[in-house]
Amino acid sequence: MSGAFNDVRSLYLHIPFCERKCEYCDFTSVAGATGSAAYMDALNAEVRHLGERLGRLSLDTVFIGGGTPSLVEPELLAGLVATVRDTFSVAAGAEVTMEANPSSITAARARVWRAAGVNRISIGVQSLEADALRFLGRVHDAGRALAAIAEVRDAGFTSINCDLIYAVPGLGDTRWRRTLERVVAAGPTHISCYELTVEAGTPLHTRVRRGLVTPVEGARAMRQHRIAVDVLGGAGYAQYEVSNFAVTGEECRHNLVYWHNGYYAAAGVGAHGHLPAAAAAAIGLDVEAGAVSVRHWHGRGIAAYGRAVRAGEFPITGSEPVGPGMREQERVMLGLRLREGVRLDASSLDEARSLEGMGLLAVEGDRVRATARGEALLNQVTLRLVGDRAA
Repeated sequence: MSGAFNDVRSLYLHIPFCERKCEYCDFTSVAGATGSAAYMDALNAEVRHLGERLGRLSLDTVFIGGGTPSLVEPELLAGLVATVRDTFSVAAGAEVTMEANPSSITAARARVWRAAGVNRISIGVQSLEADALRFLGRVHDAGRALAAIAEVRDAGFTSINCDLIYAVPGLGDTRWRRTLERVVAAGPTHISCYELTVEAGTPLHTRVRRGLVTPVEGARAMRQHRIAVDVLGGAGYAQYEVSNFAVTGEECRHNLVYWHNGYYAAAGVGAHGHLPAAAAAAIGLDVEAGAVSVRHWHGRGIAAYGRAVRAGEFPITGSEPVGPGMREQERVMLGLRLREGVRLDASSLDEARSLEGMGLLAVEGDRVRATARGEALLNQVTLRLVGDRAA
């Protein structure tokens, strides 16, 4: 196996089924689990096909996302994990994450997931406030969310993430702080706090366009972000990435691959992957001269996905070559999201010191990191640092 293939040590798997489509979601997902067994057969087949083309990759992280993977019958999920282990070499101590929603978590289901080899659960709590949950289109309540955390812990999970959303219209600072404090009291090892964004094509986007919803203004959203930083920091969660907080040793290793601009294979409808050029060529992608890597994505249609896999094809509908300049811009942009920051070469350090003088960066030797003020302007900061090298 080539050195380029050895650089691929992570795998993302997408399961699109949800109880209902949330108002804000632009991920590939469908309401209901009809056809999930046939879909999981296709997903297993694509994983095996990846193994045929890429060889027996050594995987440090596997992430099963969605959609709502926990909605699928747990035995089907166990079969998928078994296929991954049969196809690839999953390292001892590898992080195997599965996303779950409170409404489809039970202690019995969680025990099957744990026995199958899933060792990290990411729960879509989003809020503990009834009106915010209704606004977001969630089907659980606060009691079910808190019970779900206890159920996965009782099933043997020690790595538990809770996703939360702030800047929800009608959710004031006091109640946002209360949600954070209640989730902290439930004892997850990792908490992700994301600002509600209005994505094109979502029901929320339609409501905003029609004037039925007014998004939260930027200053208030940033204030709620700072509340999260303060509350979670005070409770012992380190902010290791702009939106992510963890107790020591519980950072999400799979997401760190993204933020370090690493490589990852992908399977499933709507899935995105990032492969070095040689590995991309091995799965049939066109690789332009000079490209160092290729980002690619699967189509969003479940029926078309199944047909392509049954025909022995990779259901990839688009790709983008990444040249050295773009790769450097991505490395800096993603690295600035991390509390550890990112290393810069000498040609960028003078600009970094200028941005430090504006209070946007902190510079320590050749490593820079965004300040609290700089977090709000990461795109502009990145363009100042490496924009002229993106072509």
